[in-house]
Amino acid sequence: MTFTSLIIIFFIFIMAGLIVLRPFLDRVGGKVNLGSGVRDGLLAERERLLSSIEELDLDLELQKISSSEHALDRNLLLSQAADVLKELDRYSKPKGAQKGKSKKTKGDDLEKMIQERRKKLAEENIVYCSSCGKTIVAGAQFCSHCGEKQ
Repeated sequence: MTFTSLIIIFFIFIMAGLIVLRPFLDRVGGKVNLGSGVRDGLLAERERLLSSIEELDLDLELQKISSSEHALDRNLLLSQAADVLKELDRYSKPKGAQKGKSKKTKGDDLEKMIQERRKKLAEENIVYCSSCGKTIVAGAQFCSHCGEKQ
């Protein structure tokens, strides 16, 4: 074997070792960095839970479920959402920063997120009359203010 062949074999051996040891080298401060797939999964779960809470609130407004059933299901969804938020926080914040929040604050944060999402969805559905400029219901054929066809 020539010297060049030995260098190439040594380089391949080092690269293979780094690939095998990569999961152990990705640890930062005793915790594993979240891959984008895991983080995306947690974010998708958070969105799913927020949507479920909104649907549950709508079911209560439409009187599809009783208020006691609503309260039980909503508390269950809120606790699941809080767990998902804790999981997201654990990987994105330093250790000392996460101890200061109480469960009540987490619940308040969740309520705030739900309200912001409702507001955003309501703003997306706002349609203005082409004639008078006032807001109308999305999908309406006529303006309720001036009567013009949309």
